[in-house]
Amino acid sequence: MRRGQSLVETTFILAAFMGLILGMVGVGQMLFVRQALAERAQDAARWGAVNTYDAPAIRNLVIYGTATPSDGAIAFGGLEPSEVVVGNPGCPGVDCRVSVAIPGHGIQSTEPVEGF
Repeated sequence: MRRGQSLVETTFILAAFMGLILGMVGVGQMLFVRQALAERAQDAARWGAVNTYDAPAIRNLVIYGTATPSDGAIAFGGLEPSEVVVGNPGCPGVDCRVSVAIPGHGIQSTEPVEGF
């Protein structure tokens, strides 16, 4: 009756342990992608505040990592251009700023435009 009992117990423990490890990897990957998107949004907003305002170039910075992507460039994290919202509220004027948001991921970054 007791033959194989330790094998069954080991299988249950191993299954639970592997589930835990895979869950931690999944959460880590999700946090990495979110942080990378937040950094891209911040960098794009800063670029837009320092350079001449160009919404498509700012959007490309978030999606592709460059203002002028090459043909066949792959979007980071599967982002679509419609998922990145770029604006310059308060312009022209003293409250001029560049805003970059990725609403689907809860990310938003705003930078004041230099020179005002």
